Amino acid sequence: MKIREINLFFPEVVFTKILNEIDDTELEKLNKEVSILKYVKSGLSKDIQNNNTSFSSDNRYIFSLPEFNNLKNIILNEFNKFKNNTLKYNSNNFVYTTSWATKSLPNQKSDYHNHANCFYSGIFYLNTDKDCGDLVFNNFNIKGFNIIPTEYNDYNSKSYKIKPKNKLLTFFPSHLAHRIALNTSNITRYSIAFNFIPVNKIGEGDSELILNI
Repeated sequence: MKIREINLFFPEVVFTKILNEIDDTELEKLNKEVSILKYVKSGLSKDIQNNNTSFSSDNRYIFSLPEFNNLKNIILNEFNKFKNNTLKYNSNNFVYTTSWATKSLPNQKSDYHNHANCFYSGIFYLNTDKDCGDLVFNNFNIKGFNIIPTEYNDYNSKSYKIKPKNKLLTFFPSHLAHRIALNTSNITRYSIAFNFIPVNKIGEGDSELILNI
């Protein structure tokens, strides 16, 4: 490698983009569709949930519904460009596994979590407002001394926030710990989340796997 004074090793690659292909009329239709879905409390530990826990749709495969077909195809196209042009994963196709809607009422939030059995995850925001609940990432793997920097940057930060906006699309590695911050707005915050896995030949040698779905 080229010798540099400062190096970033093993960075996490997060993608964000406003999907202008989704016009306001379609966005309104998508909001109506997610609003009529059946919702349950988010998370896996039912015994620790309370009234300020956000909701996720009971249907974890909403991209199989025809109402979401156009959005599903647009997002997959964006992910294909991202994984080919940025990550250079041209040899593998990626497919959706699960897809669901999230619903966060005023004064609701979610706990930190990640997504197992998938490779990249994503969110598309449908109904947002100022202070409706940022997407917060945290690196819990940082060990050692808790030194407080005078200014946070890419070299010393352990937490990042993405402020939701209507039509904002984001992709991030599924193992990253993330949560929905408290919704202190007066609106119901809606988004659509989804996971991807690679298919075809994965790895090489004694770690090779042929994954067909």
